[in-house]
Amino acid sequence: MALFQYFSRNDLEQVHATVLRLMNEVGVRFPHDPALQVLKKAGCRVDADRVRFPANIVEEAVRKAPAKFTIYGRNPEQKVEIGGDNVVFLPCSGAPIVEDIKQGRRDATLEDLIRFIKLNHTSKVLPIIGGPMVEPNGVPTARRTAERIFAAMKYSDKPFMGGVLGKEEARRTIDMAAMVLGSEKALAERPPCISLLGTAPPLAWDCNTLAAMMEYTSLGVPVLCNTMAIAGMTAPVTLESSLVIHTAEVLSGVTLAQSVREGTPVVFSGASSCANLRDGLMAAGAPELGIFTVAATQMGRFYNLPVRAGGASTDSKMVDVQAGYESMSNLLMSTLDGVNFVLLSAGVLDSYMVSSFEKFIVDEEMIGMCLRIRRGEQITAERLAYDVIVEGAEKCDFLGHPHTLENFRTELHDPALSFRSSYFKWVEKGRPDILETAHRKWNQRLSDFQAPDLPPELEKDLRKYVDNITCG
Repeated sequence: MALFQYFSRNDLEQVHATVLRLMNEVGVRFPHDPALQVLKKAGCRVDADRVRFPANIVEEAVRKAPAKFTIYGRNPEQKVEIGGDNVVFLPCSGAPIVEDIKQGRRDATLEDLIRFIKLNHTSKVLPIIGGPMVEPNGVPTARRTAERIFAAMKYSDKPFMGGVLGKEEARRTIDMAAMVLGSEKALAERPPCISLLGTAPPLAWDCNTLAAMMEYTSLGVPVLCNTMAIAGMTAPVTLESSLVIHTAEVLSGVTLAQSVREGTPVVFSGASSCANLRDGLMAAGAPELGIFTVAATQMGRFYNLPVRAGGASTDSKMVDVQAGYESMSNLLMSTLDGVNFVLLSAGVLDSYMVSSFEKFIVDEEMIGMCLRIRRGEQITAERLAYDVIVEGAEKCDFLGHPHTLENFRTELHDPALSFRSSYFKWVEKGRPDILETAHRKWNQRLSDFQAPDLPPELEKDLRKYVDNITCG
């Protein structure tokens, strides 16, 4: 499938040259001494906490990073390739509020997080268990990541997202994964997780994030080097200049990762958009987010790195028409331009502040449509089916033709949620509303849920590890 793009190769070269100039002349702040020491040893110039990157150091680091890699669930069949032509969709992340159409908005709980993990596990279009799909209010902050990872391992055997808020969270992720896999060596050989490590724009990293990155990359565990440049607020208002900051921040993280351990899998990651200048907030449903998705994806492919961008993001406060057109716009941009890793693809509302159970189901439907589009078509003699055209036209019948009966299940997308029958059948079925249908479907999936096997002794050991975490 031909990919949508904004920029020519010459355009990308100009962006790249500007990025290298910015990284060399201005640099990026790394307020973490171990990271500074690693980068200094790699050949970067360090002045206090500011690191300036010679062009050859950055370009060499990019060459060391793999173009694609695999992460593995504890079930050997649940493995996911990231990079190349593959696209992977993941659910909502980080919302403190949860919503459904019966109970409305409320503070999210651990039970809500477990519900989303179960939906994620049973999803046919979301092959990785997301990070904090909701923040479990009521659980002490020091224990939240461990509780989430315990739940991800108990209720799913898919790969999962690791903890990122400091060295301790990364270490707990590694410890618990190593318990399941048998050793840290096994974890390094078949990593079961990937973690989203974000910058602190403009042109800076956070100390805790850097500590987590160094913990993961010391073992070669995959990470996403992520940024969120906001045009007009944390970056210049022109999207091209924001792209320069976006790229410089990500490449600074890639350089650190490769300096810690050469060959560590990294993803060129970002969720940049623009500011809503009327109130100073980020616009999650703006067309500029889609433009950034395409632009960042082109830059990631320019560097031959896997790319994270896009999602089903929206600024709408409820699952309505606005949520539909903004989310599908962003999902389609991710689909058509070759993104590999699409976080925030299911359940997102209100500029990432809310995770909605009904929207999770609606977004799954849209992801299924996008996957069908991304599959593409091939012009071959078999698929052109000239003889079938002749036979069907002669009889004025393709519906009953053997070719249709043999191929329709694989050729045509069959929706799980959309109602495609006639108006009269819709009336006959009681005029079903899509949100009511989505509500019924997520409840039914939870009711039918069966957890994958987890040895009782292993579950007991994991539970003990979580319970022993001191909450100061």
